[in-house]
Parts: sequence; structure tokens; C-alpha cells
Amino acid sequence: MSTAEAITNNGDSPMQINTRFGAQEVDPASIIDFPLGLAGFEELHQFKLFHEEGKPTVFYLQSVDDPDVQFPVVNPDAYQVSYECVLNDDEAATLQLDDPAEIAVLVTLAHGGNRDSGIHANFMGPILLNTGKRIGLQKHLNQVSGSVVIRAE
Repeated sequence: MSTAEAITNNGDSPMQINTRFGAQEVDPASIIDFPLGLAGFEELHQFKLFHEEGKPTVFYLQSVDDPDVQFPVVNPDAYQVSYECVLNDDEAATLQLDDPAEIAVLVTLAHGGNRDSGIHANFMGPILLNTGKRIGLQKHLNQVSGSVVIRAE
């Protein structure tokens, strides 16, 4: 994908973002703010979720500021994986959490070292989204129980 910049007229006008699915018009109200950025990309704060038409289970969390920065993400529930994590007070404050039901949990996906190793879900760094306030946070875990590999057949 070539490097491209998001184009915006002002804070309320739609902006255009180049994605893996072509240029997309985006409502600024749909942008998710990550006050602390993401691991390795702490300087990037605004992201948007995209998905391929007809395939709403794998999303791409893409930086608005740097369109080359994107992460495939899934909701573990879509694959019948029960996954919960506990927030500390600072994390809850960052997410401006009033109602735990407003939190969506996503995990990033990555291919293993070779084709036969499948796609690995990163449960050590879940992405938490306050869906009502459009605020995100990546939680860093020291330990999780178990491992999940999704294999395409």
C-alpha cells in the first residue's frame, strides 16, 4: 500500500482516508481516540475501524495520521473465545468508563513464522474500546492462561 495522507476540511466535515480497500470517506465522529497510542506507535492517537465488504469478522484498525499503520483485529467472541481482563483505576479513567457494557475487546492478529503456523491472536495486548465515547486503550498483560491459534482450512 502506498503512503497517503488523510484529507480533511475541518473538524466536522467528512475526511478521506486511503485504506487497503481503497479511498474511504470517514465521518470524524467515528474516529477512535487512543490517548496513549498503541504499543510501538505511541505518537499516533486517532484510528478508524474498517472491514472488507461482506466480511465483518476481521477488522482493520488503521491510523488516521499514518495510513500505512494498520492492524488486523477481531473480537474474540466472534470465534467463541471467552476473554476477559480487569482494568485498573488509571485504565478505567483513560477510557472514561461509566458502564462496563460499553467496552469492546479486540485482539490483534498476526501470521506465524511460516504458512502452516496459522494466524495468532495477541491476547497479551488486547485493545479496549469505549464504544460510547470512542476512546481506546491497549492493555498490556504480563500473563494469560492458554493460547489460541486460528487456522484457515
